[in-house]
Amino acid sequence: MIENVEGIIESVSINQILVSILEEQGKITVPTLKFLDAANVDKELVIDYDETGPSFTFSLRDKNEQ
Repeated sequence: MIENVEGIIESVSINQILVSILEEQGKITVPTLKFLDAANVDKELVIDYDETGPSFTFSLRDKNEQ
């Protein structure tokens, strides 16, 4: 169990997320237009922690959602 999950989530870098995903999933191919348009999408990264795993889950949600 991680004591300070909120602190870890606040300090996580995109590089840490990408490396951990690639280590878990292996090679990922993304179409060029999706990659180039990623900065223009109204999405935000969501990080959830599951104590039973323990594991982190990374997902996207619309910025307009709560």
